[in-house]
Amino acid sequence: MSEEISEVEQMRAVASDRLVWLRLMEKAVNDIDSVMVSLKRDIHEISQQVAKRNADLQLEKLEEENEIIED
Repeated sequence: MSEEISEVEQMRAVASDRLVWLRLMEKAVNDIDSVMVSLKRDIHEISQQVAKRNADLQLEKLEEENEIIED
């Protein structure tokens, strides 16, 4: 009987170890997902700023060209 208890205790220990690893991996995946969401948000914001800047530069260039043509 003590042999069976020992075997059960070993199985519990293995199951416990696996659970610890599983929780660790789950946390890592969640952390990576959070970083990816933040990175995508930052990239989108920067892209919008660059697009606005480029649009403003194009507008200024067109206005300057129109002034030259009108003169």
